[in-house]
Amino acid sequence: MASISDICNAAISHCGTRSKIASLDEGSAEATACATHFALARDSLLRALDWNFARITGQLGQLQNPPARWVYKYALPVDCLRVRRLNDTPLLLLPETFCEVAADKDSSGAYINVILTNASPLSAIYTARVTDPARWDASFTDAFTYDLAMRVCVELTGKEDRLVRLAQLRQTAIRDAAAAMANEGSGLNRTYLPESLIARGYDDGTLEIGQASQAVSG
Repeated sequence: MASISDICNAAISHCGTRSKIASLDEGSAEATACATHFALARDSLLRALDWNFARITGQLGQLQNPPARWVYKYALPVDCLRVRRLNDTPLLLLPETFCEVAADKDSSGAYINVILTNASPLSAIYTARVTDPARWDASFTDAFTYDLAMRVCVELTGKEDRLVRLAQLRQTAIRDAAAAMANEGSGLNRTYLPESLIARGYDDGTLEIGQASQAVSG
């Protein structure tokens, strides 16, 4: 499994330099650049897709004193980066009147994220902030190295022209990762895939994403 330094070194290599780091806090220019962008890049990429390894299902805890326009208020988990489904229904398929994702304050005055709704009880499927690279899927790690490389490349090498190629490689890695994730689930789960992935070969749940659909000859 790749460590944080391994991942950063792959990103640095994508930038076209042979420099290596031993840790994020070693003080080198490469380590400082990676440390600056690592968490931001990780959370952004986690939010981008419904990654299997980061998908958590849980019952939400009800809070008191919802605003007048809603009946219930629920606290979102502290590690929640993006809510995907409520009561097992994708958010995009729910009417606008079903819920509202909002901010609130707890008893100490600290800001928290909440969901306002008229539904009870309420469970959520969400993408969690997974900080341990040992838990990352290999395809996510691969895509992340290109994402991080895009963020640090100009700072480390001054090669702005390399960004176009890095963006292409990043997009390809993300697309392939999304296809691999979809193929780990059932055919029903694949119906929620973006149209761009369905166009790559999805047919009726019997084919893997990315395979060409072939007509059966009689």
